[in-house]
Amino acid sequence: MYLKSNTLFENSHPESIYDSIQRPIVLADNLLTPDNMGSMIRLADNIGASEMIFLGKEPINSIGRVRKCAASSKDNIKWYFTEETDIRKLIPANKKIVAIETATDATNIYETKLPADAAFIVGNESHGIREEILAQCDMVVYIPIPGPTRSLNVSHAAAVALFEWYRQQYKLF
Repeated sequence: MYLKSNTLFENSHPESIYDSIQRPIVLADNLLTPDNMGSMIRLADNIGASEMIFLGKEPINSIGRVRKCAASSKDNIKWYFTEETDIRKLIPANKKIVAIETATDATNIYETKLPADAAFIVGNESHGIREEILAQCDMVVYIPIPGPTRSLNVSHAAAVALFEWYRQQYKLF
């Protein structure tokens, strides 16, 4: 029998994890499509992030599409665009910045202990995270892809990583 998600989670309180750890921050570097931006806002809201930061220019002509794709999440979480490239100015010093990227020094996300106090960043749909942004990250993880298409949509990659982080943290409590 189908059960509404709010009913399912009514008594389990998965958000109680944030009584013990800090909420993550989610960043995206120069995303191109409004649908992906909206999906990232919704995902950041789903995971309980404190904010969603888009590095790059605000898509003035398509911000309505971003809001539509984010649905009710657009009002539940702080999200904004910034052209700042020094991400340490945006992220508290105590947070570890985790890049979700295919890079030479990346480790398999399922074999990597993710930090409890973290900010996660994903890159542009075509070119990934810019080198000058990637160089500021504390760690880089990749998601192993078993199928013939070896890349994930940016919001899908973020979802895998954020919920792997949640799974790891949840096991500690």
